[in-house]
Amino acid sequence: MTDDQTRVVTLIALFRQTAREMVDELVERLRAAGYDDTTAAHHPVFENIDPAGTPLTVLAARAGLTHQSMGELVRTLEQRGYVERRPAATDARVRLVRLTRKGRQAARRALEEIAAIEASWLERYREAGFDVDPRALLAAGLVERDGSGS
Repeated sequence: MTDDQTRVVTLIALFRQTAREMVDELVERLRAAGYDDTTAAHHPVFENIDPAGTPLTVLAARAGLTHQSMGELVRTLEQRGYVERRPAATDARVRLVRLTRKGRQAARRALEEIAAIEASWLERYREAGFDVDPRALLAAGLVERDGSGS
C-alpha cells in the first residue's frame, strides 16, 4: 500500500539513473585518459556515428535530439578536433559527420572503458543474484516493442 507521502521509484527512473551513472563514469575515465574536453552531452554523437560517417539529420534522429541541438554538439566536437564534415562519396550534396583520427582514438578508448564499466555492473547484478544478460533482455523488449531491436 502506498500513500501520498511515499515517493514512487519507477523502472524508467532507475534506467535513467543507471545510464547517467554509467556515462558519468565513462566521462571520468576518459578525462583520466587525457580526453578532458568531452562531456556527457557529447556522448550521443559518439554513440550514434557510423564508421564511414553519418548525416547530421540521422545522428539527430538516432539520438532523439533536434537537428539544431545535434548541430551544436557536432560543431563543438569539430572545433575540438574529434569530428569533421565531408561530402558523401555517393552524393556531394550530403555532408557526413565523420570521426577524425583523434575521434577514432577517443572512440576506441571509450569502447574499452565501456566494456570495463559494463563488466563491473554485470558483476554487481550477479552478486545480487540476478543471472541474466541485461543487454539481451533490453534488446528483446525493444524488438517486441517496435520489431527492430534498435
